[in-house]
Amino acid sequence: METDRLSLIKFFLSVCAIISIEKMSIHRQTGITLILKAIFQIILVGIISMPTLQAHTLFYLSERPLDKLENKKSPEEILKDIHKEVTELGKRENEYFIKREFHFDLDENPTNTEEHIVVLIYDIEQGERMVVQVTYFETDGLAHSVKYAKDIKLISCNLDSEKLKIEKCDFSKKEMEPLFSDILKGIQEEKKIFKLIDKKDVAHSEIKSEVAR
Repeated sequence: METDRLSLIKFFLSVCAIISIEKMSIHRQTGITLILKAIFQIILVGIISMPTLQAHTLFYLSERPLDKLENKKSPEEILKDIHKEVTELGKRENEYFIKREFHFDLDENPTNTEEHIVVLIYDIEQGERMVVQVTYFETDGLAHSVKYAKDIKLISCNLDSEKLKIEKCDFSKKEMEPLFSDILKGIQEEKKIFKLIDKKDVAHSEIKSEVAR
């Protein structure tokens, strides 16, 4: 890639040099001769540099799609990331499972604000099962209206230390990747808020302790 850039720089420097030389010798040649000679030399340099220019152009045209392809995750991989994020939140006291609820927008519908997402993780005989429930809402159309559950969809998967298998999914294959990515992003954002709240609670408790002393 560095070689290509150097070649491009050399190409443009060559063109500039040719034009400069022609301008310096303008008093020795007629206008027509000067123009024809300059055009010929520029064409010659362009032909010589064409393979480098083509390779450079093809590289940039293909670079972004390839990056996207390499970075794109499968629905199973995204679900693994969701499992990891929720597992990090841990179990609540006296519970043998992990259950966390989140609220964020998935359908980009401003009238029903946000969806309700529940992630449940529990042990099974050969690993763990994770169930993700997505609840969509609708409103009655009035100001300050109440939201009603319109649709509930489930994703159920089993996973062990090596792989994750989707057992049931109410979403189509086309919907999976973008939806799972949005759920993962929403969970990560809410976890940041949880951490801020936890820090404030800790700070508040420390202040109360100091006051009590």
